[in-house]
Amino acid sequence: MITIPLLNGAANAHQRFTIQLGDNLLEFTLNYVTTYGPAWSVDIVREGVTLISGAMLEPNAVITDNYEADIGRLVFVGEDVTLDNLGVDNSLLWVADNE
Repeated sequence: MITIPLLNGAANAHQRFTIQLGDNLLEFTLNYVTTYGPAWSVDIVREGVTLISGAMLEPNAVITDNYEADIGRLVFVGEDVTLDNLGVDNSLLWVADNE
């Protein structure tokens, strides 16, 4: 299991980073949105192909459940999100398929 580092605060309301998870080099884009209340969305790309688009980071949700991304499981745990508590009161965890 790997905890994916997430940055909070207004300066990081739109962030992009690349991380190696198992055999996959993945590009994450996170955006803070307020359309229906405070929320964070995530897009995940591997080798230029979008695997996950607009998935919401909701507490205790398996982000990869509704996608055939074949990248393991991404689980968001902790408290409801705010602009300032991302990665502080909650975490995004990667779990390999064989764990």
